[in-house]
Amino acid sequence: MTGWAEWLLAQGEVDAQMVAEAERVLEAAALRPGDTVLDVGAGLGLLTLAALERIGDGWVIAVDSSVGALEELLQLAHEANANGIMYLVGDAEVLPLPDASIDAAVLRSVLVHVADVDAAVGELARVVRPAGRLSLREPLNRSSTYLSTAVDWSPLGGLGRRVGAVWEAFAATDPLQRLDANALAEAFEAAGFAELRCSVEDPGDEWLVTGESVDARLDARGGPGHPTLRERWQAAFAPDELTALVEHLRSLAGQTITFRRPQLYLSARRA
Repeated sequence: MTGWAEWLLAQGEVDAQMVAEAERVLEAAALRPGDTVLDVGAGLGLLTLAALERIGDGWVIAVDSSVGALEELLQLAHEANANGIMYLVGDAEVLPLPDASIDAAVLRSVLVHVADVDAAVGELARVVRPAGRLSLREPLNRSSTYLSTAVDWSPLGGLGRRVGAVWEAFAATDPLQRLDANALAEAFEAAGFAELRCSVEDPGDEWLVTGESVDARLDARGGPGHPTLRERWQAAFAPDELTALVEHLRSLAGQTITFRRPQLYLSARRA
């Protein structure tokens, strides 16, 4: 583990799983001293600063669509006395960089939030130099399970069956569900990346049901502007039905429910 990852972990900014994912992405990127590295969707800089530790006098270009996130990353980098970082406002679909200017591009949970994945893949192919590297990790939400699909709702009869129907209707239009591992690999190959290495793995997610954790799950958001499950249920069910659903979850207190959480690790080299 890099020193920066240890610091973020100690500050509570990340958890051990996030650190392990980042380390694996960076390892597959085969970073070398002097590299120019692109971190797309840099956020708080877990990949940015950990990459900087690996490239010596090279540069890391942190790109994020959020000015606030970049300002916070700048402050954290200042506290860590980290130099060699460029901060650019932009997104994966329109990278603010010249052609063939990057030795290695790294991403963690970015393409899942992109509206036009093909455009983002094309931009990565444009900015990565010939023989440059790409490494990413993305969640495969379409194959994951959630409260609506992992919990046994059969004790509620028809109401329980409607939970599944409401979820299917939402998932069919949810942009966070569209990413597909095979389609993504094909897109990178079509864009000019070669030597693809793809691994789909499922670390799972164990949830201990408590009163507090039920509320936390119901009120969690998958992304900016993404409705919570409680909000979706409020729109789909009558107040007494919503109460019955929440009470059913609370009745499971003390049980542990395992969710599927498949994720894709992909690395490649620009032809």
